[in-house]
Amino acid sequence: MVDNANTSEGISRRTVTKAMAWAVPAIAIAAPVPAFAASGETIIITPGAACKAPGASCAPIIKGYSVPATVYNPDQNQDAWVTAISINVNTSGLNFGLNPIPALPWFIPAGQSINVNFNATSQNSANGVFDLGFLVTWGHEQDGSDTDHAPIQVTVSVPGTPPDCCK
Repeated sequence: MVDNANTSEGISRRTVTKAMAWAVPAIAIAAPVPAFAASGETIIITPGAACKAPGASCAPIIKGYSVPATVYNPDQNQDAWVTAISINVNTSGLNFGLNPIPALPWFIPAGQSINVNFNATSQNSANGVFDLGFLVTWGHEQDGSDTDHAPIQVTVSVPGTPPDCCK
């Protein structure tokens, strides 16, 4: 019997058929990979200049320090939600509460942005220089049930804050 796969006349139909049989599983294995991309693009948070709120005159900002920010959802196909925020960097020595404005959760439509305020509340709004950081949990479900997105760290330097949060 002559094996056409080993002759110098070229590639036989049997060799081509064998190659095709091996190629089909490779496509089936690669197909699920795009499912991981469905989690969408990471939101982008751009903080503005920090300022201090010296008292109750700047409502809804509560006495303490304010960091305005823009939250942008670059994903054109999926809405996003910010579901939790915590302060995880604080070089001021002050104890802070947190009053996110608007109240959480924050809804960011696909391809759009919203303006928000990270309000670190304190009984002391002294003119200080320090770093303040927020850990932001986000995803594509309002209840925070999708956990495949890494939290975003937003850290700002608070440079001798003038009392101008009301402007």
